Amino acid sequence: MSDTGMFPINDLYLYPSFQTRDDYFKATGEEAPAWNPNKPVKSWFDPAARNTNKRTFLYDVVLMYDRNGMVLPDEKGVPQVEQLVLLREEAASVNILPREKMVDYGPGSKVAPIPVPMRALKSNEELVFTFGGVVAVRLKDAFRSTVNAFTVNDRQLLEKIAAKLGVL
Repeated sequence: MSDTGMFPINDLYLYPSFQTRDDYFKATGEEAPAWNPNKPVKSWFDPAARNTNKRTFLYDVVLMYDRNGMVLPDEKGVPQVEQLVLLREEAASVNILPREKMVDYGPGSKVAPIPVPMRALKSNEELVFTFGGVVAVRLKDAFRSTVNAFTVNDRQLLEKIAAKLGVL
């Protein structure tokens, strides 16, 4: 976490997310299943789904995307979350784009990805949009301790400088 009291959304993820097929192979030692162009991108899997008879899996917290893959804000401008239900086969597998560069990866590449399940936010955490619409987690207490975008550490440093200069 930075001294701004913010940290990346992926710190909340319940499962690792793989950006490429090579990342998946390095982490699991397995080749990713073949790309299914008729399904959305899915960069994570639930290991529990590989060893159960349960037919469906419910994930309580995932980011809510629009049809183009942008996270949707609520009426206050905060990133929205929702629940996600997947069949066992979907939960247990990934659907990662192929290594080959293609002109068209199929309809599955043109819709929102299947979001990664996250842990529930703690009482002192909130989701926020940062520069470029990137979602991050902000610690409420750390944010409240900032004044005019200066963090507590910034103010302590400025106070030390002011004391050395004798202007305090």
